[in-house]
Amino acid sequence: MVFSSPERTANLLDWMGQWTAHQRKIATLGGLALVVVVAATFPALANAGPYKVKQLQAISGPSPFAAGCPGALFDDTNITGYELESMIAVNPANPRNIIATWKQDAGFLSTRSDLTASSLDGGKTWKRSTIPGLTVCTGGTGDIGTDPWVSAGGDGTAYFSGLVGDLSSDPAPVTVVASNSKDGGRTWPVPATVAPALPNNDQDAITGSPTLAGHAYVVWSNFDHQFNFPATNFIRFSRTTDGGIGWSPPVVVDQPGPFAWDMAPRLLVLPDGTVLAIFVRIDLELGLGAHYAARSLDEGQTWLPAVQVGSLPLLEFFDPQTGDEFPQAHYPSAAVAPDGTAYIAFEANSSASSGGIGVARSRDGGITWSTSMLPGVSAYAFEPAIAVDSHGTVGITWYDLRNARPGDAALTAADVWFAHSDNQGGSWQQTHVAGSTNLATVHLPNRVGEYQGLAALRGRGFAAIFTLAAPQAEDGPTDIFFAQIGPGNDESGNDGH
Repeated sequence: MVFSSPERTANLLDWMGQWTAHQRKIATLGGLALVVVVAATFPALANAGPYKVKQLQAISGPSPFAAGCPGALFDDTNITGYELESMIAVNPANPRNIIATWKQDAGFLSTRSDLTASSLDGGKTWKRSTIPGLTVCTGGTGDIGTDPWVSAGGDGTAYFSGLVGDLSSDPAPVTVVASNSKDGGRTWPVPATVAPALPNNDQDAITGSPTLAGHAYVVWSNFDHQFNFPATNFIRFSRTTDGGIGWSPPVVVDQPGPFAWDMAPRLLVLPDGTVLAIFVRIDLELGLGAHYAARSLDEGQTWLPAVQVGSLPLLEFFDPQTGDEFPQAHYPSAAVAPDGTAYIAFEANSSASSGGIGVARSRDGGITWSTSMLPGVSAYAFEPAIAVDSHGTVGITWYDLRNARPGDAALTAADVWFAHSDNQGGSWQQTHVAGSTNLATVHLPNRVGEYQGLAALRGRGFAAIFTLAAPQAEDGPTDIFFAQIGPGNDESGNDGH
């Protein structure tokens, strides 16, 4: 997300405070309704075989922009070595090739650029790369690069999407851009424009087609960041059919009412070619939020009306010891299984000390959905990421605060966890991945950005990417970490290890 001035940030915080007061009265009802519904179908915490962390390493390294980026507006507000908001993809044409991305040198008003990293040996070693022409830092004109995303198509093409902002205006015009790599993420051309600069562009995601060579899809939100209502807000979509050289004119996926906005869209391509867009809608008149799914049967050229997946509590939560706001991005994560089953993972907290991760599932192409809660998660939890491997095993990573000690600031003890299910969510088994890490040492909203990433490795196992702070981070306030997670009996089937 892009903020362009201190005044704009203050206005947003004031607006959010007013909205939250109204929200607390109504959204609690939605949250309680969700808990009651899913309690009846609570899956067991058993049966699935043990998984373990087979590799854990920092991949971000020292900032390549340690001297700053002269000429970029608000560059002096950026924090060298503050990395966050990571995403990861495994190349289906070469499973030893893993591509990652994150925001580099983030600040309260800007970010110097998005970076990428790639591995050609299953995650053992990594090479960082910049996107040329993305921002002033990499030879472009943009003051800010943000919301990075990566994917890989079935033909082996790696794709990057992101946002580039011009902070000379308020609100900042934001361009949606995309680039492609033919060498596994080692090098990237200057990005192509997917959507021209508009103040309302935000929250992009890109997905390469698993079956159509040269085809990829980008989705993003477009809403009034000044929060003037009534407003006109959209989820928009574009596709490429030539490997990312050109992009189709944007089409509307969904348009909510004048007192609502859609946000945080994600894309799935089902085995039959159906394109599924998952997103969050915030309805200010009702004071509620919900997840929605929209379907396209013609590769995104037209879209069927979106269906509601389930209600979403949108309360703010604060540390009772310090008053610090907890991370609560409310961004969904989505994945599709080989049999076409679609999954969504989302935050489902009910208080600062009682939380959870929700899982929604559709077996009919996104038309109908069932929802349950991930068992064994009772502390405050946030930023889940979900993936499904070639055997149908579902994996989820997330942060939670279960290890916080009474009397201490809760954010001083955040841990990353992983759970997997071999039976479509019928039972789950958990694994500790990393931490505890001290998120009280970093201070941007949501502390670690708005999302983290998880991707399936070939055979069995998962590639996870996430942000850690002290004491794990060594090159600034945070570092980006990669973890390989797989069966404890070494049946990963991944040539990289």
